Amino acid sequence: MSDEVAKLKSQVEELQQLVKKQNLLISKTGQSVLELQLAKQKTDVEEFDSKFAGAKSGKHAASHGDNTDYATNEDLVQLVGELQGQLDSIEERSIRRLVNSTKSEKRDYLAPLPNADGEIPSATDSIFPESLEDFENITNVKLFKLAKYYELLPPSLKEQEKFEDYLEGKLDNFHINDMTDEDVEKELKNFSEDQLVEAFNDVARYLGVKSRRGTDIW
Repeated sequence: MSDEVAKLKSQVEELQQLVKKQNLLISKTGQSVLELQLAKQKTDVEEFDSKFAGAKSGKHAASHGDNTDYATNEDLVQLVGELQGQLDSIEERSIRRLVNSTKSEKRDYLAPLPNADGEIPSATDSIFPESLEDFENITNVKLFKLAKYYELLPPSLKEQEKFEDYLEGKLDNFHINDMTDEDVEKELKNFSEDQLVEAFNDVARYLGVKSRRGTDIW
């Protein structure tokens, strides 16, 4: 028993180090993007000043100068806010994956992860399995919806059509998981057993769960 506990602690420490490395890399990436934006802003301002100084009439140039293409302080603040939001969402997913990776008992509760839009399934949302056992015994219909929720499956032709209608203003809103069970069952007819096994394993990896289907699967 003590060996198993020690092994779990070791795995947790390794995952924690991995999360730290990922967060450091993400932070550096965000900083680099911001530095590039600031460098471009400085270059644009210098070019604008150069053109302004070379104009024949300072007043005329000032009254007609167009600086709408230059980033403002508000733009930079918004950019930083968006980057911080993305970092927070990625960190939240990393923490929840780490928690799920320690689950080994059938009745252990799983931590729901945010999707690409930062939305987290509620405890009462039937789309997310409550326990490890629920996930391992998940039906194909719920697996399909869960994989769609996390964008782990490509959109169907019907979904593409609805999305185009939404962009054209023909639909007030668009959610992939608005599909009924009957629609999902029709879509499942286009999937082979191997593809469903692959979908299950993709979702498991995304959630950080160790459960797998099939053989020779990492």
